[in-house]
Amino acid sequence: MVTESPAQARGDVAPNSFSLEELAIEADVDTDYVRRLIELGAIEGGTAREPFGSADLRRVQLLRMWEAAGFQSAVDLIRAGELSISWLDAPVMTRSERLDLTYEELCSNEGVPFAVVRALQEALGFAPPDPDDRARAGDPDLMSLIGMFLAAGASQAAILGLVRVYADSLRRVAMAEAELYESEIEHPLRRSGLSEQQLLDYGAPFSDRVIASLERALLDIYRRQREHVWLEHCITHAEIALERAGLHQRVPKPPAICFVDLTGYTRIVEERGDEVAAQLATSLTSLVEDVSRRHGGRPIRWLGDGGMFHFKEPGDAVLAGLEMVESAPRVGLPPMHIGIHTGPVVFQDGDVYGRTVNLASRIASHAGVGQVLASDETVDRCPDRGVHFEPLGPVSLKGISRPVTLHRAVGTPTDRMPGSILRTS
Repeated sequence: MVTESPAQARGDVAPNSFSLEELAIEADVDTDYVRRLIELGAIEGGTAREPFGSADLRRVQLLRMWEAAGFQSAVDLIRAGELSISWLDAPVMTRSERLDLTYEELCSNEGVPFAVVRALQEALGFAPPDPDDRARAGDPDLMSLIGMFLAAGASQAAILGLVRVYADSLRRVAMAEAELYESEIEHPLRRSGLSEQQLLDYGAPFSDRVIASLERALLDIYRRQREHVWLEHCITHAEIALERAGLHQRVPKPPAICFVDLTGYTRIVEERGDEVAAQLATSLTSLVEDVSRRHGGRPIRWLGDGGMFHFKEPGDAVLAGLEMVESAPRVGLPPMHIGIHTGPVVFQDGDVYGRTVNLASRIASHAGVGQVLASDETVDRCPDRGVHFEPLGPVSLKGISRPVTLHRAVGTPTDRMPGSILRTS
């Protein structure tokens, strides 16, 4: 696989360096356009001692796009020193390099149909390429990954769904970064009197300082989350194997796991932005931590629009859930929906794992607006404390092989006073 330009392959220039002709090809412009930018002082270099680099490529591409959009005076402002594009050199603007390999050739190498490549790029949120377009540096790894999933039996639709999750999540990460920078750093600087040019000049060195740490932190967070998810997956398999062998240990007093979710959180984020989402998350944390602790619960995991809680006593989990859904509107939160299941769990590094956790999460997903749903195992272990349970019957839950009998918890006027939990028929 050739990933260098002809001049780089000959050893004439350093990696990511171009002659004038190669720069024009990379930027998809003619050589006269590049020469004009050199004469205007918009780009420099192009000699054997100082060849064009990736920054020059980005400048040419940006200026060409501006001119195509009608901003003909952009180059004049740059030449006059009133507009800088030095921010193109910042790490946040780093683009993956193009390979001397077309998408058609890449598909042939990896044994993946070109139609899959087009669908893949669309799932990522980018314009689909043509067969003779040159692939980007990260495409071979991505294509190899897709090929392995397909060979293992995964459907194309499922793989594209996973890619959309990657793209949507990472896009939200990038947007949240930009929103924080604008609101917390740029706006105060603008109010202090800095011009737009000064703001741009400030941004580039700032990103130089933070981007490497940020990318390392993101990768570490992803690895920790991945470890968590796959540990949970493996523990679930182990529990199933133990149960099939008749060796699954019965816990005399199993705990309850409670999942709390906000209804319509994703829509709110899309309509009102990540700043509002952050405010909701703060209000949610304050409310549910207070309620859970007063009922003997402990927060285990936060999920942005909700969280997971551990209760030693299932009855306390039900009372806490009812108080949470009742209190949410009063503190300006969207309605909640809650799922509770009782059973054995595995503790590891402050977190809990196992089928009990998975089932509680599925029950929460099934719950409607303002509902607190509990499993049979939870209701059976609730003491007499003033809550009615309305049976919903066996329910099929996503990812659960057998129907699960659920009950809706309904508080009474004495649900916080000594009384009885009633299981209605």
